[in-house]
Amino acid sequence: MFAYSASFLSGYDLLVHKVTCPLFWRCSTRHLIRLYRRHTGDRHLDVGPGTGSLLRRSGLRSTTAVHLLDRDEAPLRTAREALPDHHVQTYQQDVFERWALDEASVDSVAMSLVFHTLPGQGIGAKAHAVEEAARVLGPDGRFFGATLVRHGRGVKVPARARWLMDAYNRRGIFANAHDDADDLEAALRASFRSVHLWSRGCAALWVAFK
Repeated sequence: MFAYSASFLSGYDLLVHKVTCPLFWRCSTRHLIRLYRRHTGDRHLDVGPGTGSLLRRSGLRSTTAVHLLDRDEAPLRTAREALPDHHVQTYQQDVFERWALDEASVDSVAMSLVFHTLPGQGIGAKAHAVEEAARVLGPDGRFFGATLVRHGRGVKVPARARWLMDAYNRRGIFANAHDDADDLEAALRASFRSVHLWSRGCAALWVAFK
């Protein structure tokens, strides 16, 4: 599994949000920011926060308590530094472990551009993250995010995107060769009462309510 180092994160926003999202995946970052603006609660958990740029650009209220969870230390440090005006608590752990948060302790959970980086043959092998999101969310909490998929209803993977995904899978940066948007929807529906999932190019975006 690819490690997100400080050196890699220094160019992450340019590579991901300025180049690959709009030009290869056909999903502008503005769609992700819109999810944050609409669905971030007063107690928010970001799983795989990257540089924290999505949180920083989402118009967080000053009173929002932010929790960050990631396997690597560099994203936690970088994202925390991007939010100097907020109370931020970090958890360095693997997403496949039981998350170090209490049951019903947050109002929203986001996983943006994370599932396609998790090891496993298809979404079913990664469903533990969905179950943990449901566990830590309080009543009426919402789980939202986006991931890059290869298959599924409405998903469009142009040749250039397929080429780059294949290259990233060979290098261990991605692990989404079998990821299917329909499988993601099924995993979400197994843990949440209401699910809305749609596609933008290669990306499956969702909002699921507890």
